Amino acid sequence: MKKIIFSLFVALSSVTTVQAADANAGKEKSAVCSACHGPTGVSASPMYPNLAGQNDAYIIKQLKDFKSGARTDAMMAPMAANLSDADMADLAAHFSGLPSANEQAAASAGNGESTDSAVATAPAGNVEIVSSTPAAAIYKGDVAAGKDKSAACVACHGADGNSLAPIYPVLAGQSANYLAKQLADFKSGERADPVMAGMVANLSPEDMDDLAAYFAVQTAKTGTGEINEAGHKLYIGGDASSNVAACIACHGVSGKGVKQAGFPGLTGQSQEYLTKQLVSFRDGTRGNDNNGIMRNIAIKLSDAQIKDITQYITSLK
Repeated sequence: MKKIIFSLFVALSSVTTVQAADANAGKEKSAVCSACHGPTGVSASPMYPNLAGQNDAYIIKQLKDFKSGARTDAMMAPMAANLSDADMADLAAHFSGLPSANEQAAASAGNGESTDSAVATAPAGNVEIVSSTPAAAIYKGDVAAGKDKSAACVACHGADGNSLAPIYPVLAGQSANYLAKQLADFKSGERADPVMAGMVANLSPEDMDDLAAYFAVQTAKTGTGEINEAGHKLYIGGDASSNVAACIACHGVSGKGVKQAGFPGLTGQSQEYLTKQLVSFRDGTRGNDNNGIMRNIAIKLSDAQIKDITQYITSLK
């Protein structure tokens, strides 16, 4: 009888823990999951499972197993590495509360829409435009105002965000939320750079949103580098032997990134700049990546692998 009472107590405690999870917080934290599992928890790729409507206890267990190594996966291991129990519970609460894939499909059919279009339009701000006019309906910032404010950025990043100097990153075509985050991180010191610290010191959040909106609607140059086969394999498939996740999961087949998740585009970046960032993530001098995703990957990369993969990225169009 005591064993039964104890088991009931444990079960009730587990329920209380799940109920204490914050689905809204989970929604905010789920941005990094959308690259593979979709912004509504329904994956566009058969390689990745649908999380929408999944049992929350199951989601929590899988995340814990990925973190502990009880379940192995080169992509999920770095994703789960820095998640706390609260993070896992919040994510599980969010995804378990979403309509399942079948329910979303039925709702779309009832509205006369295809499932693909419903998913594609779900994340606000994931629309490409080329305009010099305000785009408040798409971005937080004002594109025209951002163009005016970008004068100080031209010297390093170019008038349209396509830098001619390999030490400076291409800003054109980056997602607005990613760019705004980097500016905020430079100002707070979370991302350290002596040049950028001075440039952002007097920027307001509105200034950052305006600049981000302007550069986001510019067109990034295509890569001109030569294909590196070893780098191609790492980018597409990762390295299971060292538990390195494939870059394609977050940055896409053509290196365009995933805007709604804040994963940056890599196309057009120089090998010099890409190498510096991977080395910085590896040695910890850069640490403003969400949940330590890049640090957990870069720390497992050798100098040779970094050389191969950055060379391959420069060939992406």
